Amino acid sequence: MAKHQYQDWGTVERWQANTLAAKLMATLPKQWAEGVAGLRANEPGTPAWQRNSAWLERLHAFKDEHGDALQWSMSDSDVCERATAVAEGVTRLMDLWPEPLTEAEQKALVLASCALLEVDPPEAETRKGVIGKGQDAAFWRKRLRQKVARVRELGAIKLGVVNHQNGGYCSNAAVENRQQQLARAAAMMDNTLVRNEAGQVYRLGELAKLGVSDRDVRRGELMVRIRGCEEYADAAGHVGLFFTQTLPSRFHAMLAPPKGSRLPSRKNPKYDGSSPREGQAWLCKRWAEARTALDKAGIRFYGFRVAEPHHDGCPHWHSLFWFQSREEARLASVIIRQHWLKPEADEFPEVTCKKTRAHLQTRQPGARKNRVNVKWLDAGGAAAYIAKYVAKNVGGSYQINHLDGQGEGHAQGQLFDVNSGDVPGYVRVDAWAATWGIRQFQPIGQPSVVAWREMRRVTHDQVEQARIEGDTIAWRIYGAVHKVGSIKADWRRFMELMGGPCRKRGEWAMSVAHRETETKNRYGETVEKKVAVGLQLQSGRWLISRRQAWNRVAVGTPDPAARAAQAAPWTCFNNCRARLTGELRRAFLGRGRHEIEDWTPQPEPQQPPTRPAAPPSPEFFQP
Repeated sequence: MAKHQYQDWGTVERWQANTLAAKLMATLPKQWAEGVAGLRANEPGTPAWQRNSAWLERLHAFKDEHGDALQWSMSDSDVCERATAVAEGVTRLMDLWPEPLTEAEQKALVLASCALLEVDPPEAETRKGVIGKGQDAAFWRKRLRQKVARVRELGAIKLGVVNHQNGGYCSNAAVENRQQQLARAAAMMDNTLVRNEAGQVYRLGELAKLGVSDRDVRRGELMVRIRGCEEYADAAGHVGLFFTQTLPSRFHAMLAPPKGSRLPSRKNPKYDGSSPREGQAWLCKRWAEARTALDKAGIRFYGFRVAEPHHDGCPHWHSLFWFQSREEARLASVIIRQHWLKPEADEFPEVTCKKTRAHLQTRQPGARKNRVNVKWLDAGGAAAYIAKYVAKNVGGSYQINHLDGQGEGHAQGQLFDVNSGDVPGYVRVDAWAATWGIRQFQPIGQPSVVAWREMRRVTHDQVEQARIEGDTIAWRIYGAVHKVGSIKADWRRFMELMGGPCRKRGEWAMSVAHRETETKNRYGETVEKKVAVGLQLQSGRWLISRRQAWNRVAVGTPDPAARAAQAAPWTCFNNCRARLTGELRRAFLGRGRHEIEDWTPQPEPQQPPTRPAAPPSPEFFQP
């Protein structure tokens, strides 16, 4: 008879818990280690014989709660391998059938694969495009990178890793993932050579730094537009309001301590697991309803909306709007507050009666106090007020006068109650916005900034010719968007000449002209390509912007000395008048809806025509 062996179940449970904890910590990001280690702590009063079993139960519950994050916690190289395997698997599935599948069946197979992996389906015009993307590893690589980043980040938010003490806004893994993405893009652009029609060779990264993709250029353009709106509002006597619009408590994973306190953040018992993207959708839905009500009330406004995160990654909005009168501003604040405090089934899911939900809503003093905050702005100072939020979200190198930062000449863009560690605050905010696909800045009720950029590309001789022929609006707008002597580009003047704020699309003084062509993409689809080529005035005149044809080249010399401009002609007169007469545009784009002969009377000449002397050019800002 076998001798009975004593089994120490406490030791077994401790070994199982240690093994599971080590496995979790080896799989998850490093910043999760503190959360996993914190599961070992028992509540006071727990018996000694129950401590190991309780710890093991908490580890299994953590594994069940964060199962998606555990499954999708992988490096970028693993994501690329998975994407290639999925693309090859879809192709093999299509070839396994005894009879060839129809296009409809192949499309259904691709959509089923997307549903199985819980990723967004391909955006394509035809079935052929959906099938082609389903067999392309690049498509799956993009989708899986997005899924991995969001699933892992949501797990970090649920765990409480994202808070004001651990960097705030997003996890360290999200920052690292964003930095890797930017590094890949920078390496690709630095290794890509392009040649223009003049034979000059550039690296793609050099050209990217000249546009709004550069942080300093983007910040400068934003501040020009904000300052111009403020100057326009002050001149017109409009009333400004600054709104702070937040989300209900169920979207916040962590509760921050009072300002000035050194207490740690604590988990919010009302948090329901919603992601920042779902919170942004809630804000957009309420804003759409509020804007519809404002439109019905006949209230027009213009300004900016900025989206940024709380310390736990939950989004909120800062909106700077100007109204025509104080009465309209007061009514707008009431309408916006009503829609933000309006109860819905998603806020009280256990209550089905609308009256009961409304009663519960009115009993929430925190919502009435913090959900919507409104500040009245005096004349001037609005640009300085919102510049802080631009610095937090964009950053940039410039002179600091009223912004919080580290040292003179560089704005870190940190919130006062968030310790972002070694990473600047705007870098963490950029990683947060890129991870969740949230638009940070949105102008409202203003002329198109694309029209502003296109006019800066229009050549001087075109607007001069338009002025000679009696169309002076192009000349005046040209002066508003360019620096003339000591006069800087002026967004306020641009708004005035475009017809003022809150216009419909066809009411602006000019609109962006597009050229539509058909081309085939890599998936064999024939798609319409719409490219901006200039501006179209209300009179029908087109102004063609300066553009060069760029082609990618395998070899080249990106040497500044080799990019020297072509030698100037020995005479200062250019004999080519095709651009002025419209022949160049008609040869390139075809006949427009309105030609000069359609709106200019053509009397029969009584004598051989001679070229009249052009009148002297007036000042740009002459009314």
